Amino acid sequence: MSGSSWPVAIYLQDGRFGLRAPVPEDAEYAGAWYEGAFPISAEAAREHLTEHETLPWGINPTIRLIVVELDTGSVVGGVLVERQNNRVGKIVIVAGRPDPASEAAQRVRAAVLRMVVPWMMGELNLMTAVIDVPADETVVIEAARELGLVEVVRLREHIARPSGRVDLLMLERVNRRWGRADA
Repeated sequence: MSGSSWPVAIYLQDGRFGLRAPVPEDAEYAGAWYEGAFPISAEAAREHLTEHETLPWGINPTIRLIVVELDTGSVVGGVLVERQNNRVGKIVIVAGRPDPASEAAQRVRAAVLRMVVPWMMGELNLMTAVIDVPADETVVIEAARELGLVEVVRLREHIARPSGRVDLLMLERVNRRWGRADA
């Protein structure tokens, strides 16, 4: 997949991947970033972006970022941060379709998580960051633990895989500096 030919600012980056705001042209690559359970057409994705990406970040409860590979500009995924009362940030990372459990897809999601969690704790000043991760996605879980996320909920055999069912883990990090005047 090629990326946008438009000059779009990269908001966060780690040397390999960058996160940026969506642009209408991203509708063509919805298979890489759209978080829905079913595929979405480019036309439906364009409509989705038009309807949902209308409020500025400061007041929008949902922040969508597109994951691009910096070397190629290719759209390789997406991330949503769903803010609840400016306290809780629920993270949804999409990458690696049609096989999101592959090690390569997990490496992309782990890299995104490493960029997003510190940003949520710092710039967004959220009280908690939360992400759901299937128990067999060890690369993502390892990255989450490196960032200080801990398991707070385990739903037994919640995720269906071709090889059987696996647990779904809810991982959370509490921002120890939240609400402090010097934060």
